[in-house]
Amino acid sequence: MQVTYPQPKWSDRFLLLDMFEGLKTTLRELFKPKVTIRYPEERLDPANRFRGMFRFSFDRCIACKLCAVACPIDIIYIDVHDEQREIDGKMKKLKVLDRYDIDVKRCMFCALCEEACPTKPKSIWLTTKTYELATYDRNDLYFNMQDLEYWENRPEYPGLPPEDERPLLP
Repeated sequence: MQVTYPQPKWSDRFLLLDMFEGLKTTLRELFKPKVTIRYPEERLDPANRFRGMFRFSFDRCIACKLCAVACPIDIIYIDVHDEQREIDGKMKKLKVLDRYDIDVKRCMFCALCEEACPTKPKSIWLTTKTYELATYDRNDLYFNMQDLEYWENRPEYPGLPPEDERPLLP
């Protein structure tokens, strides 16, 4: 069976209507104000639903290990021990958290650990506004529970060196 294609009209060849249709977006964006910032010194805040660096609350954690089980790449390491404590005149067995470590260099920030947490409010959450985790040493991306709990804000940028200290490029 022979397939026949319709012959293009002479107006399609000479008037370049397809090209003008493609340039419509370019012309529309040409007159809008541009968003340009000097990145290390000035930073834009991410959207409200941005999944950034972890936060952890030792007081809220009940050491259930559900976040470690929910992690698809097994980067959450939790160690607990049982302790007998007297609460309201009765001896109760409580889980005490010894170790809560996250290997962030392998994390894909899927938030499954946050969804698995049964406490209200959550003991681990990914809604911090920190997205700058670059480092020269891989061991700096291994966080223990103290690092995760007292994660205040993003790392500070010292600024660009003065003009006279910059190396000259050949």
